[in-house]
Amino acid sequence: MANARTERQKDEKRERILRAAWALIRHYGYQKTTMDDIAREAGVGKGTVYNYFGSKQEIMLALTDLTNRRILEEVERIASGSEPPLERLRRCVLHRLLTLFDLVQKYPHSQDVIASLLPAIVERLKTYVERHGAILGRIVGQGCAGGAFACEDPEATGRLLAELFEFMTPPYYRFKSKQELEAFANRTLDLVLAGLKKRHG
Repeated sequence: MANARTERQKDEKRERILRAAWALIRHYGYQKTTMDDIAREAGVGKGTVYNYFGSKQEIMLALTDLTNRRILEEVERIASGSEPPLERLRRCVLHRLLTLFDLVQKYPHSQDVIASLLPAIVERLKTYVERHGAILGRIVGQGCAGGAFACEDPEATGRLLAELFEFMTPPYYRFKSKQELEAFANRTLDLVLAGLKKRHG
């Protein structure tokens, strides 16, 4: 019981540090925020912050993990729904794209973070792109099994789809508006899904 309480307290303190860091970074920017600032905002000592995170970069990558896990949870929920595979594929792809776009637009210092940590963020995102691809591949497989799609390798197709649409997210491609991104993504999806559809007759 005591161990469980201790672990819960550690988790709560870690979350408090992350919340404090995000509040400061989104207001002042990544470069101007220091570990001292984060400690003060979280109400803990600087040493405590370092007990949880070895650097400011580690904090930012932990925030990246948190955002992407939440996106994947919603993508998984959509993928497990009862809609036709074609519609679920479209919604899963668009959810990730539009959520990331909204995040960058809502917080003006997001580009500062991306520019400062680009190699590390790109490396970190690989795991989430792979997991997204696995979910898309599962939907493609269900579509093939149900006769909606014709595809020799659903798993590889899912990976390809995830990697293709990842190039529509920051920092790779910058759209002027959410409407522009959504329209471009839907046109691309129309082409991709037309190629997946099983021809009859």
